[in-house]
Amino acid sequence: MTRLEIEQSIESIWALFRETDRRLDQRFEETDRRFRETDQRLDRRFEATEREIAALSAQTRAAENLFIGKWGRLLEALVRPGAVALFQARGIAVNRTQERVRIRQGGEEMELNLLLVNSEALVVVEVKSTLRVEDVRALVEDLKTFPKFFPEYRDYRRFGAVAALAIEEEADRYAYRQGLFVLTMGREELVTLLNDDAFRPKDFAQAR
Repeated sequence: MTRLEIEQSIESIWALFRETDRRLDQRFEETDRRFRETDQRLDRRFEATEREIAALSAQTRAAENLFIGKWGRLLEALVRPGAVALFQARGIAVNRTQERVRIRQGGEEMELNLLLVNSEALVVVEVKSTLRVEDVRALVEDLKTFPKFFPEYRDYRRFGAVAALAIEEEADRYAYRQGLFVLTMGREELVTLLNDDAFRPKDFAQAR
């Protein structure tokens, strides 16, 4: 093979390499373009899915809040008439009831499920579907700050009660030790007082 033929062969090989590189580059560019298009489609699908999930979550929260609100009102309606009789039997002659009492004072707010009163005493009742220790603690704090929001009852004897369908964390015993009445729903939707005869309710108006 002559020198010229060798040079021509080498050039042909380089031309083949260059053509192969060009084709590979085209393939890589095409593949990269397809990947980008796939990513964009996936991004759009993810965004649409996230919007659908957000909308569904909002609808679920709205339905849950509606259910909880109506369920809470039902429990309060069931507790109210029986509780009055139970407190009267314990020497607290409440005869008037107020439901969902809400007061705003100085940027703060207090909401009571049930407020039972007479001319010289009152009982604040917190109604829960499930009673936990944190609910009891919250009621105790409300009873301490009660006069700030309801100064018209400042001189009244002030008692507290929790009412629930279910009880967790031995919250009933904790409430008992805090001087609170503990109510629950018995058979035939009758309100039952769990405190024994030895129980002495705490008058939070006298507590310091």
